[in-house]
Amino acid sequence: MDRPEEVSGRRSRWRRLRIALAVLSVFALAAAACGGDDDDDTSASDTTAEGAESLLGPENVASGEPIKVGMVSDGATQAFDNTDELRAAQAAAEYYNNHKGGIGGRPIEVVTCETGADPAGATDCANQLVEAEVVAVALSQSAVADSVWEPLHAAGIPTLFFQTSTEAMLADTTDSFVMVNPLATLYGTPIAAAEAEDTDKLAFVLIDVPQALATFESGAADEILDNAGLEYELIKVAPGTADMTVQMQQVVDAGAGVVQIVGNDAFCIAAIQGLTAVGYDGAITLISQCVTDATREALPGQLEGISITSTMALGAEDDPAYQLYLEVMDTYGEDVEDVPNAAAMGGYTVMSSLAVALQGISGDVTPATAAETIKAMSESDFPGADGLTFQCGGTAFTPQPAVCSNGSLRATLDADGFPASYEAVDSTDILP
Repeated sequence: MDRPEEVSGRRSRWRRLRIALAVLSVFALAAAACGGDDDDDTSASDTTAEGAESLLGPENVASGEPIKVGMVSDGATQAFDNTDELRAAQAAAEYYNNHKGGIGGRPIEVVTCETGADPAGATDCANQLVEAEVVAVALSQSAVADSVWEPLHAAGIPTLFFQTSTEAMLADTTDSFVMVNPLATLYGTPIAAAEAEDTDKLAFVLIDVPQALATFESGAADEILDNAGLEYELIKVAPGTADMTVQMQQVVDAGAGVVQIVGNDAFCIAAIQGLTAVGYDGAITLISQCVTDATREALPGQLEGISITSTMALGAEDDPAYQLYLEVMDTYGEDVEDVPNAAAMGGYTVMSSLAVALQGISGDVTPATAAETIKAMSESDFPGADGLTFQCGGTAFTPQPAVCSNGSLRATLDADGFPASYEAVDSTDILP
């Protein structure tokens, strides 16, 4: 099929591909479990206990010498506070210790560390965890993930990161594991939307910076979209462009049934306003960084029906995985300050994933046996959303052997700009 001039024929080696705009965040929703009153109503208490047991399962208490695992977060900084990641991870460990037999029948002992979003702090955290003799380390999100990973990898300590674009980590075959495939999160939702719209033409409206264009310039986008049987138009827009009417007219002229917008919130606001101005009536998909409170304020009522990529079913009260998360937080996460928040659920999800991956461990538990156990794990349910699975060990996506899953969620926004529904998307068949 014809390709736009902006896309070069260069195809760099996969292990050198940088994907800096992987879709790696979801939104906090106003949804939380309601606690009961502390009264003497025995029947109400019994009902609550029965409901909790049905979600948590029967007791299966771990015993013996604890197994130390690390949990790293950027924690509290002047710009943000992600310490709920650590609290929720601890709650997840307590759930596994009391209901899943911990790891290999032994209790999980979580050793936490905060980087402060500083590279030096990240390196210090890694060194602290090496000295603490942890057997594995989990991390949900971090501005300094590379600086956490490198010393741990050098020490042979396995790492399970929820998300990363670190090329060396994605290519590692020894002791690195990544829950989310960055290519799947970038392309899964727009391709799923194209199938739903029965269109064979996509338009990508990208902020004109190297990171956003990486997969197009490497040739990855060509291969993925070829596999999906789709044509595309690539439209690059300079950062800070306030009026995108001219560029959005290109989307209409191209006959695109779906447009994917990649940029920050201000960029996406201008793009959506431009699409409205030119009368575009196709489907719109966004990366999650597009939608913030500023976006909702600037586009009241205009976000309904737009899709974003999500990596957790945050706020989906009918999702069994989210229901379990709420019950675990209600039972073991009393110190978690903002339960219906991506930071907290991310900490829970990555620690739960590590516990699941290590379930089969036995004998002498060391970093080496932990890495081998993770690589030998069977396909398992993804703790962050129903309908997704993961399996580490190099089989999910061979060009990036650290990847454990090609799944993501297509979240459809409501009129207020929050996810109203989720659909599981498996990108395995479209990946190169």
